[in-house]
Amino acid sequence: MKKWALPFLAVVCFVSESIFVDLWPKNELYMHYFFAPRFFLVFLVFTAIYIGQTRAMVYGLIFGVLYDCVYTELLGVYAFAFPLIAYIVAKAMKVLHPHWLIACFLSLFSIAILELYVYGIQLLIGRTNMPFQMFCLQRLSPTLLLNVVFLVLLSYPLKQQLVKIKRLEQED
Repeated sequence: MKKWALPFLAVVCFVSESIFVDLWPKNELYMHYFFAPRFFLVFLVFTAIYIGQTRAMVYGLIFGVLYDCVYTELLGVYAFAFPLIAYIVAKAMKVLHPHWLIACFLSLFSIAILELYVYGIQLLIGRTNMPFQMFCLQRLSPTLLLNVVFLVLLSYPLKQQLVKIKRLEQED
């Protein structure tokens, strides 16, 4: 049972993104601003910090491929980005203290980097013609705001759960 706790948590974070989008009210605000939940990326950053680099990169690759297949039409974007972000966060933690607030800041930074990376890829291949200022106003800012709310509400319980999983694995 203990060995399935981390994969279960990963699947819950992955699936909760699409459930959140389905349940998000479709009103006038939704028509002008794009709120992208990045719950799995937050999980990935916290996993890189509190569980380890290798496992975070493996989860990033597996769920990046799933993300590409389920949510996007362009394969490889998230399969490359998720493990890369996990690697960068794990390397950053060699000089930073693994405090909960540092993890939250790194999560927001990772979300911003991912959004800019996806925007750049879409712009490069001609799938979007949105100007950068409009992107920052209509997509990046609302996405960061939404994920700040998620971090405020659930980052500490997520950290506690990951620390517990790590402790249980070390006991075995």
